[in-house]
Amino acid sequence: MVEYLEAHRTALGKELQEALGTETFHLWRACMLSPRVLLRRAGRRYLRLDRRVPGYARLSPSIQREFLTYTVAGLVEEEVETAVEEVERHIAETSRRKLSLARSIASEVLRALGEDRMCIIIGGDVPLGMAHSDPRQERSTGELVAGSDLDIVVILAEGAEELEEAVDELLFRIKLRLLAMPRKEELDYLVKTWSSAWAQLEFSSFRDMVACKVLREAAFLGGARELLDELREEMRRRSVVERLEELERRAEAYREECERLLLGVEAPEEELLLRTFTTAMEAEEVF
Repeated sequence: MVEYLEAHRTALGKELQEALGTETFHLWRACMLSPRVLLRRAGRRYLRLDRRVPGYARLSPSIQREFLTYTVAGLVEEEVETAVEEVERHIAETSRRKLSLARSIASEVLRALGEDRMCIIIGGDVPLGMAHSDPRQERSTGELVAGSDLDIVVILAEGAEELEEAVDELLFRIKLRLLAMPRKEELDYLVKTWSSAWAQLEFSSFRDMVACKVLREAAFLGGARELLDELREEMRRRSVVERLEELERRAEAYREECERLLLGVEAPEEELLLRTFTTAMEAEEVF
């Protein structure tokens, strides 16, 4: 590891892993415990709700994803910081490109079905400026797609419930079109009636918590902006934002606990790794 960095100066976690062939957990642990290796992460951490975690709150990216995709290793501080800046430029450009694609999708839906009858937003890591381009498998087909997916939510205005099927059909056609492109992009989407979106502000179940988290973090893509504004104002009125902030604090404490635990274990069991270290394929990103 040190010899590789002496020769290559800096490397992302995934570059180290590919070069050395070491299992990811053991490589991360060796880097963390090495007195010579400097690790610096690019980007930010943010709240992820996960049923496997006590209290549901953990940080994203997971420890594994953060190490592989967003962490620079090196031996010289200045070289590492320069490499981190380059990674952050790439993350920002990837996020901008994916956000632009999401806006074009929203425009297509709005032109076809009416701008004043719905609001379209995007959640996930794209609006948080943390999109990546690492190839990964799309859930339904198993095909490799270009990194972060597009988590689009369409909220229908009150009285526009009859549009639900048409919106779903159009977005499904767009999803298939994106998967047929040379650079495959994954579109995950959800269509909500106004009554269902409003009911989720109760924040009384895991599904409600995820929905409120998405509303808080999402970027507006188009349509009736007042629908999003009204939902966010009601979230503030019900102190949902404060409850999400408390979950963020819990998630930060949980990350610290996980890192301490993993650094103290040479051969953790698979269940422990799934709960604390790895990135899981999660079907429950948006509700």
